[in-house]
Order: sequence, then structure tokens, then C-alpha cells
Amino acid sequence: NLLKLIRESFSNALKNILRNKLVNFLCLGIIAFTLLIFGMFNYISYSLDLFTQNFTKNVVAIFYFTETSENSARQRRDILNRRENLIRELQENPLIKSVEFTDKDQAEKLFLSEFPEFKSSFAEFKEQSPLPASIEVVFKERKELDRKIETLIDETGAMDIIESKQVNLDWAKKVLNIKTVISIIGVFLSSILVFVSFFIIYNIIRLNIINRKDEINIYRLVGATDVYIKIPFIIEGGMLGFFGSLLAGFFLFIVLKIFAHYTAAIEEIFKGILDFNYVPVKIFISIILLGTAIGIVSSIFSLRKINNIR
Repeated sequence: NLLKLIRESFSNALKNILRNKLVNFLCLGIIAFTLLIFGMFNYISYSLDLFTQNFTKNVVAIFYFTETSENSARQRRDILNRRENLIRELQENPLIKSVEFTDKDQAEKLFLSEFPEFKSSFAEFKEQSPLPASIEVVFKERKELDRKIETLIDETGAMDIIESKQVNLDWAKKVLNIKTVISIIGVFLSSILVFVSFFIIYNIIRLNIINRKDEINIYRLVGATDVYIKIPFIIEGGMLGFFGSLLAGFFLFIVLKIFAHYTAAIEEIFKGILDFNYVPVKIFISIILLGTAIGIVSSIFSLRKINNIR
């Protein structure tokens, strides 16, 4: 009966884990540490992905117009007409959701509302505001960045009536570069630690096989099949990986909570990028799957020479 075999195998595997508490608990700790490192890098990468996705879906560009005060009256009229034509063309563009023009006086009011301490400095400019006029262009939301949007931003920013531009995509690209570096470091460290965990579980299962060789030989004498003998060891390895991964998920949650509690200044810096309040289900599941897989595969490799044990 397959169900009975599985039930007995789980029972025997649990007994064997509890029988060698010190060695198996040490193994659990190493697996938990390995998967904690994996989970932390995975969490940071996941958070940065979400952060950059929000930027690529909600692209906003601010274009600052060149100063016209030094031009002749005719040149100023020509520049103003070109500004109006540009605004009209952008408003009619199907990629764009809205275009909002901000003149120099409005720019000064907005700036002083956020930074009132600079009011005395602006008082020196009696004739007109030193801040440039600008337009804020909000693009329609998209699942991913459209190359046409980048081209339009570059072409508009290259116009001679535009002095400079500010695009939230620039931040997204910087964050993506950081995420790439973090991912490479995470994969490198996690690979080393996964191999260490694999090696440890492999040797623990091998040690358990040797310690129970008399029991294995008795099973053989009464006609037990190789499957019946091997399944408890495979389940034992899987359980070590599973419980170690559960411990890693718990530790990851605790680490994030402690980090948020004792590093309020750093949390403020990363506000909107990293959420310290929860571990995404996707990451928790990946930790569980990886831990269980390490345990099962390690056990299978350790059982390859079980027939040589007498």
C-alpha cells in the first residue's frame, strides 16, 4: 500500500531526525542561514523590480525652456510661438496623457511653497523669477516601457528651445544597474551557500545510512525492496530542507522587522523602494521550494551507493 509506505516513511524520517538532534539541528541552522541570504537578495531584487516597473509604467518628463530675456522682441515672439506649437503637438500625441505648462512666476511660487527659507534670496530678483518656465509631460500608463516614449523624450529634449529635461526614467535606469549588481552578488553567494548546504545534507544522510546499516540489512533479509529502504532517507533529507527553509523564512521576516525598527533613518531613505513590513509570498514559496529541493537531491545523491553498505 503506497499510502501506508509514505506514512511510515514520514514517521521513520521524523524519528531519525529527532534521534540525532545535535547534528540535524546544526544542519537546519546552516540551511536556514543559506536560504536567509538567498531570501534577502531575492527580496531586494524583487523590491527594486517593482520600483522600476512603477517608473516605466508611469513615465513623467519635465522639460525646462531656455531663457528668452536676452533675445530681441522678434526672437522672443518666435520662441514663444515655437513653445506653443510644441505644447500643442505634445497634447495631440497619442502616447501622452497630459501636458501642463508652468510659467516662471508659477515656478517661483511652487518652489517657495516647498522651500520658504529661500524667500529672501528670491527678493533680489525684482523684475522676474530666476526659475525657467517648464512643461510637465505625463505619458499614458503602459505595462512596460515603450521605445517610442524614450525616442520622443530624447527628441524633445534636443530641441534648442529646451534647456534641460528631468525624467523619472533616469532614476529607474540607475536602480536597474544597482539591481543587476545586487543580483550578480546574490547569485554568487547563494550558489556557494547552496553547495555547502547540499554537501552537509549529503554527508548527514550518508552518516545516517552507515549508522543504520544493521537495520538496513535486516530490512533486506525480510524482503524489503530498495524503494522501501530508500524512501525514508529521501523524505528525511526533504524534511531537513523544508524545516530549514521555514526557519529561513521566519528569520527573514524578523530581520526585516529589526532592520526597520532600529534603522529609521535608512528606512526613510529607502521609503517607496523597500517595504519592511512583509515578506512577499512569492519569495517565501521560492525559499521553501529551494530548501526542500536541496534536501531531496542531496539525499538521492547520498543513496547512490547504499547497496555497497553491508
